[in-house]
Amino acid sequence: MRQSHSLGQVFLTDKNYARKIINFLDVNNEVVLEIGSGPGDISAQIVEKCKFLYCVEFDPRFITILETKFQNNDNVKIIHYDILKFPISKLGGKVVVFGNVPYQISNSLIGYFVENRSAIKKAYLTFQKEFVNKLIAKPGSKDYGFLSCYAQYYAGIKIFFDIPKGAFTPIPKVDSSFMALEFYDEPLEKAQDENLLFKMIREAFGQRRKKIVNSLSKFIMAEDLFFSLDIDSNMRAENISLKQYVDIANKISKERLKRK
Repeated sequence: MRQSHSLGQVFLTDKNYARKIINFLDVNNEVVLEIGSGPGDISAQIVEKCKFLYCVEFDPRFITILETKFQNNDNVKIIHYDILKFPISKLGGKVVVFGNVPYQISNSLIGYFVENRSAIKKAYLTFQKEFVNKLIAKPGSKDYGFLSCYAQYYAGIKIFFDIPKGAFTPIPKVDSSFMALEFYDEPLEKAQDENLLFKMIREAFGQRRKKIVNSLSKFIMAEDLFFSLDIDSNMRAENISLKQYVDIANKISKERLKRK
């Protein structure tokens, strides 16, 4: 069956890498939700290890194939749904997520995971390598930005290995990385107002060339606030750590409370 370009479908067809992924999946006796099961080749191997498998597939062409393949498996349910709209919390308990993610929904999927993190135990994902580099980027690196701060605020991120583009069909233009997200019960550095924190970070990275004191001028009126936090107000967005952003946001929240 031909892959859908509009859905960004690429399938991992290299059996060595598929086997390597299966070996890294900690899904014994777990309830697993697979994003985009396709023809079900990897699904069939997950079923042998997990307690129950939900195959969430958006492409209707694969639904019949999956239903036929798993018709004798009581621990598999095929669901025709857009993962970004799927009510994962209604499954009950926490699930382990697995998926070879279409590159075009990568950003949206991170947001979906964050919103539904209370229902996710762990997520094993294959993303575009450049996207993963942004997720794990540290201050001072070219890949460090809003996405880095947003993902790292809510989850621990671990890369297992890279997958060359030749391992997929059709062959994409870039390599991929297999990784895992594990959400914290509480962020390691907690912001009193998360909405303020991320508005502030987005504003800062939207004006990368400006000094942090200028890019955050709509939030911070006094330069001595940076001094009180031992942060150089001449630094730029990419040099400020997530902890420092949280400290700034909490300081602003505290100052705002004083004025009330």
